[in-house]
Amino acid sequence: MSEWLSKNDLNLANLESPITDPCPEGKTGTFTFCGDKRFVPVLSEYQWFFNLANNHIFNYGETGYQNTLDELATWAVVVNSHRQTEEFAVREINGVQLGFLGFDLITYPRYKHETILEKISKYDEQVDWLVVSIHWGNEYLPKPEAWRVELGHQMVEAGADIIHGHHPHVWQEEEVYRGRPIFYSLGNFVFDQSWSWETSHSQVVRLRLTKDKIVEMEKLPIEIKFNSQPWLMTE
Repeated sequence: MSEWLSKNDLNLANLESPITDPCPEGKTGTFTFCGDKRFVPVLSEYQWFFNLANNHIFNYGETGYQNTLDELATWAVVVNSHRQTEEFAVREINGVQLGFLGFDLITYPRYKHETILEKISKYDEQVDWLVVSIHWGNEYLPKPEAWRVELGHQMVEAGADIIHGHHPHVWQEEEVYRGRPIFYSLGNFVFDQSWSWETSHSQVVRLRLTKDKIVEMEKLPIEIKFNSQPWLMTE
């Protein structure tokens, strides 16, 4: 994917593993993720912007989370709107201002939707494009639940311009609502669920933006090979 990523001014993803060294033994009784810091410096080549609002980023508690922030500080921008210090982030590219919010409704299923909408309204006027990265929905469903469709529409109505959804581990068809794309789930990218077609095949999306409109939306299929490595699928 490196050639494709290098052509983009910014690459947005959900980073679900803490980065801490050495990786402690996981004792949670379920999946526990840990990223190797040796891979971090290469991130600077691809203009990464990471959502950290998800159900694994605190697998090693506050210490693991802070280690992750420290490791990424030089190489990537992060957002986690449940944390005051990482609530909102902005990146300006060629005179276009993009703002980012990130929410986790898996760890915090009772997090008030009204609070999400209030934060969207608060930051909408500060940027040209407001991107909401959100961890939500049941795993492996082929399409979003009704409540997510409703919330997605509400977020757009509140001022969200692009909704970047994740957690189900499978691609779910996007929707354009009031001219704004809602990606309910972009599926897996770098992940090791090779046991089904749905979890090992997804899409990447490239958006070309001006200050006030989406000029082009390009979707390209990917296949995850060798248990965790995404490849663009070619005809």
